[in-house]
Amino acid sequence: MSRINMNSFDPISVIDKITQRIECIDTWEYRGSKYLFLGTSEGHLLIYDVVEKNVQGKITSSVMLKDTKPISKKTPITQMNVFDDFNILVILTDSEIRVFNLINFSVIAILQKTKGCNTYAYSYKAGEYLHLVAAVKKKLVLYSWDGSDFLEIKEYNIPDIAKNIDFRDNAITVCFKKAYNIINIQDGSAINVEADKLSFTIFVQEREFLIVKQNMAFFINTEGSPNRRHSMTWLETPSAMAIHYPFAISIEPKQVEIQIIPDPKDPKTISQSLFLLGCKSITVKKDIYVSSPTSVWRLAPMPLMEVVDEMVSNLEYETAINLLSNTQENVPGIKEKLIKIKTKAAYHLFSKEQYESAMNYFESAQVDPLKIISLYPGLLPPNLQQKLSVPFQVKDTDKNSQALKELEKYLVGCRKNKMTYTPPELSNSDYDLPTLVDTTLLKVYIKGNPQLIPHLFKVKNYCHIEESQRVLLEEKKLNELVLLYKSKELHREALTLLAKTKTPKDTISYLCQLGKQNMAIILEHSKWVLQKCPEDALTIFTTERKEDALPPAQIIPHLKHFAQPLLRQYLEYIINDPLNPDKTPEFHNDLVFEYLNAILELIKPDKCVVKRVPGETIAGTEPGLLGVLRKKLINFLETSKYYLPEKMLSRFPFDDLYEERAILLSRIGRHESALAIYAHKLKNFQMAEEYCDRNYNKDSEDAKDVYLSLMNVYLKTDGVEPLIDPALRLLNKHYRSINTPKALNLLPTNIPIDELYPFLEAVIRDNTKTKRDNQIIKNLFKSEHIKIKEELIHLRSGVIKITDDLNCAVCGKKFLGTQAFAAQPNGTAVHYVCFKQDKYQQDRFQSQQQQQQQQQQNGYYD
Repeated sequence: MSRINMNSFDPISVIDKITQRIECIDTWEYRGSKYLFLGTSEGHLLIYDVVEKNVQGKITSSVMLKDTKPISKKTPITQMNVFDDFNILVILTDSEIRVFNLINFSVIAILQKTKGCNTYAYSYKAGEYLHLVAAVKKKLVLYSWDGSDFLEIKEYNIPDIAKNIDFRDNAITVCFKKAYNIINIQDGSAINVEADKLSFTIFVQEREFLIVKQNMAFFINTEGSPNRRHSMTWLETPSAMAIHYPFAISIEPKQVEIQIIPDPKDPKTISQSLFLLGCKSITVKKDIYVSSPTSVWRLAPMPLMEVVDEMVSNLEYETAINLLSNTQENVPGIKEKLIKIKTKAAYHLFSKEQYESAMNYFESAQVDPLKIISLYPGLLPPNLQQKLSVPFQVKDTDKNSQALKELEKYLVGCRKNKMTYTPPELSNSDYDLPTLVDTTLLKVYIKGNPQLIPHLFKVKNYCHIEESQRVLLEEKKLNELVLLYKSKELHREALTLLAKTKTPKDTISYLCQLGKQNMAIILEHSKWVLQKCPEDALTIFTTERKEDALPPAQIIPHLKHFAQPLLRQYLEYIINDPLNPDKTPEFHNDLVFEYLNAILELIKPDKCVVKRVPGETIAGTEPGLLGVLRKKLINFLETSKYYLPEKMLSRFPFDDLYEERAILLSRIGRHESALAIYAHKLKNFQMAEEYCDRNYNKDSEDAKDVYLSLMNVYLKTDGVEPLIDPALRLLNKHYRSINTPKALNLLPTNIPIDELYPFLEAVIRDNTKTKRDNQIIKNLFKSEHIKIKEELIHLRSGVIKITDDLNCAVCGKKFLGTQAFAAQPNGTAVHYVCFKQDKYQQDRFQSQQQQQQQQQQNGYYD
């Protein structure tokens, strides 16, 4: 077990060999004066004045006996405590507790229920509260200070006579021979824990205390459970311990060794015995006095820097750092001193292979990362390693897993901090600090955590390209090298490597992740995969990207040249996109031609397995791919609004694909030509009629006579017998949409009149009904007109009498003399001026409303 000697005090003898035996000691400070109290075995309280002098910047102190107070005639003063905030002294003697006023040294109280008390403890927070608990036989009596006296609060029964008690905050610990209790004074609950060979208990901080068993001690919380993994051991069994107001001690969870000298006589050994292993901070809050049975010494702190230098020379770096970090002294250069010691401590711990602690100190001292990396030979480029010197012999740290793990944590921490400075050793090199850190971290990952390499490359990194490329190739980390190239936007290098070492799918996947700013690279490296596996390669151009989509104007010529069979699929993709369909006429034309070329190839005589007669089978119902393509083509020709039909007709055959040709003729307004195809080529009168149904528009000059055009197709055919029956059926069914005189002129003169009877009857009946409906409407309007005229005569016949007490309905004023007035339809009279003004406002309001309505209709308002 290691051991730290806290020889940071200089013992000064203040009282030497008094005749009475000293039992307890405390100090009091009042109005600038200091006093030392000694309680003796003879029952006397010795009061000393403390005299301090400043001699050449060094404080010296001496004591002078001021008074002797006989407190007891028979028994010693076994316990004594001064409470400066209240200027009171609490003494345990004659097995009872007495309270004294320190101003006039009068007895404030003798706590009657403490008769038979063998020990007491207190819980004290300056300026807030003071509680005191006394152990009296098998009871605990709890008191609280009210500012002038101790008031009894409560009693607690305990199972045995207490060996020792301690009190902190709201918890009391009571130590017996073979058990201890934890009592909560707030709710009165008690926890009993059996434990053999107990010495004493003592609080080390709120809610945590020590259970001392011979030379062992354990940290326990106020719930009775172990609080830390490690115990404490002593060289000898202690009889007591005081963690008192002169010190604020916090102990880290490490094994602690405390040397106890039961009967100290040599003052030098007294100061040397005050040490802790793993002590986090020790702060001196007031003067410290130590007593033997006959002597008293004052422990004067040595100069801080002398103490620190001695610790450093003894390699006690941790204690020196803690002392400097927590001192209250204002010492010049303390910050720089602390950094130097931390740096020395870091190098020392690193040489002892305590890598985690070393890295913590390196980071705290903000040591140059370049110097830390130099402790790992092989991780720095040789030209940089030669510029640095290591203060000790390094032992294969670049192969030590624990050392690499701590370097990895350190470098990850460096990446989170903005590193703006450049070490002088990196000048005139192609490295800066971020580049050095990231490149080194990559090497660490390669040696210890290769699975983390992709994570480094998926975020912004500063890896040195050539050096990183070298180490990745040496370790055959080709996937990781591709990620490096990608992170640096070296896409050509990445794709070249993929083409040599991976499958086409890897290249396709990479290209799918590039945006339109890399269009030239996409076109260049997609050539070979389009030829190798075209169906998969098409996804390069159809995958949705976070950035803007790839431009079709560059892709279409590329596909025409390198993958013509894929062009139709790509055109369908961009034109049928549900969110952003492409409306470029040129691309719509290309898709029509792609369908057409594929269909023409399929209907070649040498390609058809079964003999085919054009027009015999309804388009799109043919078996196999031909039916699928014709159906797609017809649907596209009917729905697309962007292709140019006038450029299509010359490409379509005259002796086949009649339905498609009819759609194109319809698009350019050549209805008769389109209808001739349905009537004579396809001989499908239903399709011809459906065509008229789709295109008829009574308000359009081009489409209002579409049914008449169909009749003309039926009846006016060169060298072919007229289609009388279809013409008559069309006439009888759609007579309302056909101009009757023009239709009669088209009919042959030899048609029997009885065959026209249904048509003529329907027309006459329809016209008669229309005439009667118009007469009814005319009479209704006439009746309405007469009614309104009668109402007007009635309104004009009314009489309005103007008197002196009549008020104007608009302004409310009376009519005076011969003022002009206007009579309103509701029988009221208003001044003529008011009438004109009111009428102007109403007309203006109506005009504004009409104007707004007009603007809404024109689209000026939402």
